[in-house]
Amino acid sequence: MMLFLAFLLAGIGTYLIRISGVTLLGGDRELPESVNKTLKLIAPAALAAIVANALILNGGEWRGFGAWHLAAIVAIGVALWTRSMGWTLVVGAISFAALLALGL
Repeated sequence: MMLFLAFLLAGIGTYLIRISGVTLLGGDRELPESVNKTLKLIAPAALAAIVANALILNGGEWRGFGAWHLAAIVAIGVALWTRSMGWTLVVGAISFAALLALGL
């Protein structure tokens, strides 16, 4: 029960933090162009940090070369070719699943 309450309170807190930006910046206000550019880059930067961590570490230990790295190379190629985050994620996930299925 305590775990459920912790998750519930964390969810409510996160929601309140997210809605506070809409409430404070709502209306007819325009954000400066530099802020808009920065906000557009937050999601790709966060995803890159998560992926980089997954490529380097496995439960606190250094990860050996394998399916993770080969799928990342494929995803980087797709990202450079298509310039689409969606295609990069889809092809990267499919190539990772295929490499795991092949036993790498």
